[in-house]
Amino acid sequence: MARYEITVETGNVDDAGTDANVHITLYGSLASAGPVKLDDSRDNFEQGATDHFTLDLTDVGRLETIVIGHDNSGNKPGWFLNRVSVTKDGDTAEFAAYRWLATDENDGRTEVRLTRQR
Repeated sequence: MARYEITVETGNVDDAGTDANVHITLYGSLASAGPVKLDDSRDNFEQGATDHFTLDLTDVGRLETIVIGHDNSGNKPGWFLNRVSVTKDGDTAEFAAYRWLATDENDGRTEVRLTRQR
């Protein structure tokens, strides 16, 4: 097992937040982990907000890609995702999206695969 610190930044555009169930899957050099629901006692994924999660998951090795999305549930489930960072043992992987995850925006997808930028 490995401890992952996951930071998710929601965009600051009109109706950017979502109440849908958000999930993430990590893909690394050794394995994959997930999908795992990102949730805690707070109201997560609100417009302009940055949310932090700590998860103990299978050690995936060097993190290379993630898949993040939502189940399109709730009122106004569309979500504008800015970026995600994942830290394990002092190594931080950055993933940029800057896009809508919504059935009525962009390409209509509620899930996206992102490649590590650094």
